[in-house]
Amino acid sequence: MEWKQIKQLSEKYWQADTTIEEERALRKNITPSDDPLDPQEVEYFKTIEQFSSAQLSDDFEDRFFEKIESEQKTVSFYHQKWFQLAASVLLMIGMVGGFHSYKERQLARQQEARVAFEIAKSALFMVSDKMSRGSQYTLDGLTKFEETHQKIKTQNFNN
Repeated sequence: MEWKQIKQLSEKYWQADTTIEEERALRKNITPSDDPLDPQEVEYFKTIEQFSSAQLSDDFEDRFFEKIESEQKTVSFYHQKWFQLAASVLLMIGMVGGFHSYKERQLARQQEARVAFEIAKSALFMVSDKMSRGSQYTLDGLTKFEETHQKIKTQNFNN
């Protein structure tokens, strides 16, 4: 590939206008002695080429899962005690908070009951007072009625 084509592909690459085939051709045809490109660009494309050709070993997956499982067992056993402790602390906090809330509601209900009792008591005292006054008027009226009745009787007997 000529250095003009390499330079054009490089400019096109940095503008993100290249196709996959053009990028492959650019990576394969760059050499450290290419004059049109900066040495850093040459190094960049060589590094990309190395990474794209890297492959995992056949036993990588087995070793990977083995390591995860061994760490997972250690972590879960270690953290299990902390989770139990945290759950216990949260349970205790919840119980204390619930008990406190229950006590507050009970005190509020007792206070409401006292207020209702005092209101009912004052209303009953008022009714009792009115009834006492009413019975006094009734007794006064009955007394007058008796006196009048006695006068009529005595006048009927005298006539």
